[in-house]
Amino acid sequence: MASTWYSLVSQKLYLAQVLIREFDQPTTSTASTGLPAAVIGEARSQAVAEVLLRARDVLLTMIARLHQKKTETPHSLAELKALFEYDVAEVETLDSLAQQRDSWWNHLVQLDKALGQPPAQKKTVSADNIMAVAAEEGPDRSLQALEQTRAAMAIFARELEERHGEW
Repeated sequence: MASTWYSLVSQKLYLAQVLIREFDQPTTSTASTGLPAAVIGEARSQAVAEVLLRARDVLLTMIARLHQKKTETPHSLAELKALFEYDVAEVETLDSLAQQRDSWWNHLVQLDKALGQPPAQKKTVSADNIMAVAAEEGPDRSLQALEQTRAAMAIFARELEERHGEW
């Protein structure tokens, strides 16, 4: 059963990889669609992020299935933790990654937050506000950052499958 979930995680990560490769290519559809390259680039970036977030959800479900939770579909680390009354190595690993500022797990959390909320208002210089403060830029959605997160997720999922496939 776990290998079907691993296949689904792998599929999502492969599709993200395909989109990332496309993201790196010059936009050929700009002339045909009439859309600026920046708009197409933003659409591609968000598409990669959404596929990675879906892969994260499937990965959480895969972990639940590996530990005989046959119907649960957790959508967060907290929901996954709540399923177990005992220590689970994968949950501890994800918990450790959640504590690391530059981990792939935190990158996904930041992407999820950024894509689910309107952009922050940028401060401007005015008579009342002489100093303009730069607004937080949000998560890195560059090709390199998205690929690093995708690759790290793929390694994590593969190690999970190999570890549990031995049983």
